Amino acid sequence: MEIHHLKQLIAISQCGSINKASQRLYISQPSLNNIVKRCEKELGFTIFMRTPKGVKLTEKGEEFIKIAQNIIAEYKKIEDLSSTNNKTVSISFIYLSYILEALLKFQDQGFLVSDMLRRTEPSETINDVVSQKVRIGIMPVYQADLNEFAEEIKQYSLQYLMLFEAVQIYAIVSQTHSLAGKKSISISETLEYPLTYYTAVPEKSVLRNIYDSKRSLKVQNRDELFLVLKNNKHISLLTLTSHSKNPEFYYIPVIGNEFKMNICAIFLSDTIPTKQEIEMIKFLKNTIHFI
Repeated sequence: MEIHHLKQLIAISQCGSINKASQRLYISQPSLNNIVKRCEKELGFTIFMRTPKGVKLTEKGEEFIKIAQNIIAEYKKIEDLSSTNNKTVSISFIYLSYILEALLKFQDQGFLVSDMLRRTEPSETINDVVSQKVRIGIMPVYQADLNEFAEEIKQYSLQYLMLFEAVQIYAIVSQTHSLAGKKSISISETLEYPLTYYTAVPEKSVLRNIYDSKRSLKVQNRDELFLVLKNNKHISLLTLTSHSKNPEFYYIPVIGNEFKMNICAIFLSDTIPTKQEIEMIKFLKNTIHFI
């Protein structure tokens, strides 16, 4: 049993719920549940009784938590002395301008993002985390792909945390495009037009057929994307934040919950986010505002 396990068990006792504790700790509920089972097996006694309303400490569990709290209090003194207790974060992310902008603002708060790897393929971000080039990966996942995504990352011993859920997707066109003025659009309607994009979707995505179209065009960045949209009949499918709306273009909401976007953070299954990483996650959630 490691020190972070003690912190997790204390958090569960304070929350009275594994689900609530997982949200506080920024790890998935299944991962936290497995940690409890492993710790109880190692100790040889049950720490928590499961109830319809959550969990409750057993008699031995109460004794254990008191001892754990004392250990953590002493350990914190060591952490405060440690020169390695810095504000460093390492991250790989699918290139989305609002993520980059938020991370740069995060650095302005005095935190150091030691590795900031910008990727265009989801597999690259997954590989960065699995190979431990970075500790955290951030990537978009369509709602329709979420179950497949969860199963895939399990194979790599990864867990995910939902940062933003069911974000609206927009078809973006020039103001002179024939679609400009529409109040909404379906994915099937978008297939009639060539697509421009710079962030790929996973190979098994339900939307891969759109991106694999012979008429689709992959560009290197957002500036190139807007250049293409401005000068021909291409469209693009993007999320929209309060700071990213460009008056030169028209934004049409895409119909269907399955085509909404989730922004997920991925970690190795045994990774416990550091204090600095939790601060970064909170900062992203408080800084990025989707429309």
